[in-house]
Amino acid sequence: MSRTALVVGALAAAVALGVVAVWSVFLRDTVEPVGVDEAVTSFRTDTESTLDQLSPIPEGVYVYATDGYEKTDALTGVRHRYPSRSTITITAADCGVSLLWRVLDGRSTEWIYCTTSDGWELASQDEQHTFFGRTESTTYVCANTPIRPGRALLRWPVACSTDAAEETGYGRVVAQERIAVGGTSVATVHVLKTTSFTGEIRGTSEHDIWFDSKSGIPVKMNMVSRTTNDSPVGDVHYEEDVTLRLASLRPRR
Repeated sequence: MSRTALVVGALAAAVALGVVAVWSVFLRDTVEPVGVDEAVTSFRTDTESTLDQLSPIPEGVYVYATDGYEKTDALTGVRHRYPSRSTITITAADCGVSLLWRVLDGRSTEWIYCTTSDGWELASQDEQHTFFGRTESTTYVCANTPIRPGRALLRWPVACSTDAAEETGYGRVVAQERIAVGGTSVATVHVLKTTSFTGEIRGTSEHDIWFDSKSGIPVKMNMVSRTTNDSPVGDVHYEEDVTLRLASLRPRR
């Protein structure tokens, strides 16, 4: 073999190694589930005293049987399978209650529900998604959007927005249903929220939520999203399907 051929071969090998190095450093996608113990520890250390505020739902960490995934076609594309258990941490908020769902490091949603004389309203929804080491946070602020309405309201408009996108649609009460939680039959109110997105985010979302008729804790949730986002390299598609089922009415603290 000639010296030129050896040099070319060495350069090709170096380029290949360089590509592998770039891939491993910049395009690596690793995710870790958020365990129940980690969520409880965060609740104990991060929750401040709220003596002047009372959550309508007993505070603590609620454990849910979890079945679902998220995926994106960004870069090479990746799919995150969710663990069999995840948690929703309940704490008091300025206007009512915060529900923080954490399933993976970098994948979470926090809902703020405001309590009013006419029922509960969805004030905001903050979502975090992490792919290839990059976390995107999107906060939707909602106006006059019931989520657990009083008895008189059966259907209502949904209006939420970010700086660059609009979410609109409707919510409605589907039925009064009973669901088993840890061997106990629980009376629930089944609410369906169906929306579409316009702007830099486009697509659809559907959330089914079964609220405990007494405390308001979500006993079951089905969440389905199909969205397309603008990016410097073109459209990026995202999808998520997940079902959460409450394991116990007693929170961990």
